Amino acid sequence: MKKTALYDAHLAHGGRMVDFGGWSLPVQYLSVIREHEAVRGACGVFDTSHMGQLFVRGKGSVPFLQKLLSNNVDRIGAGRSIYSGLLTEAGTFVDDLIANRVSDEEFLLVVNASNIEKDEAWIRKHAAGFEVTVENASETLSMLAIQGKTAPALLEKLFPGEYGKLGSFSFSRAAWKGAPAFFCRTGYTGEAGVEVILPNEAAQSLFEAVLAAGAVPCGLGSRDSLRLEKGYSLYGHEIDDTTNALEAGLGWTVDFSKPDFIGKSALAAVKAEGPKRRLVGLVMEERGVPRNGYPVHGLGGEAIGAVTSGTFGPSLKENIALAYVPAAYREPQVKVAIRDKQLTARITKRDFSS
Repeated sequence: MKKTALYDAHLAHGGRMVDFGGWSLPVQYLSVIREHEAVRGACGVFDTSHMGQLFVRGKGSVPFLQKLLSNNVDRIGAGRSIYSGLLTEAGTFVDDLIANRVSDEEFLLVVNASNIEKDEAWIRKHAAGFEVTVENASETLSMLAIQGKTAPALLEKLFPGEYGKLGSFSFSRAAWKGAPAFFCRTGYTGEAGVEVILPNEAAQSLFEAVLAAGAVPCGLGSRDSLRLEKGYSLYGHEIDDTTNALEAGLGWTVDFSKPDFIGKSALAAVKAEGPKRRLVGLVMEERGVPRNGYPVHGLGGEAIGAVTSGTFGPSLKENIALAYVPAAYREPQVKVAIRDKQLTARITKRDFSS
């Protein structure tokens, strides 16, 4: 099993380690709910070093990524970031990623941990004919997500002047104790904060400094409940290689004005016909926690879909889920099969916090 540079630090701070896609990572320290509430009310820090970092460099970087990605990297300048799909010809997801534009000829792509090798192979395959090089730096870099309402004040102590000069989805080239770092105003919690990418050897020093400044160490459990309350998609759940961006509610990541990109023709056909299903939020009206894969039925008892993610939402004090239902389904409620019961849930927006 793979270990991040912070493995020993997790054990020292009481992290309960689990196998997450072949990585040994903390699912929690003291309590998922306490960690969740710390991020919503103060500040938490997550080890996200299992994520992948791929550099694309060269004169052909922009035309290559315009072809490769569904979103439009030419709309962002140096120091800006953009969320995009990495799509198949069928318009479904190889992965979702964040592209950080370092310069006119260099981009840093942050990809999902389970997809690093697949993504690298896909990117290299399609780089033929473009004047670019691809470097997989995932094994040499760590990433810490420092998130929460008080994160800006904490970050000002550790990186004076850096956070305040950044807008959402932008980044700077900062340093931590002499080590170069990408200081990115992005995250997966819906709160203020950054994701800091830096060399492995500098990761533990930053982790300990963040904790000493008052942040709470957080694990995979609270990361999932935080992202689900905001309705953010997770690869392997809401999106995968059978899911297209339009049905997933991610049409805003697709720029049809670009001359071409992988998957454009297929998505144009979906757009013309209309998606056959849609991703919705569910709030349970009866007691029961919906989980990934639980069947979803219409009020008439007919099978119509399945839960993709579900949990108890600590900030909401309700059991919530994301699920796919037919695009034509317009009833305000569904039934979720939990154990041997059909329990009622109301359909809501995907962002439960809004």
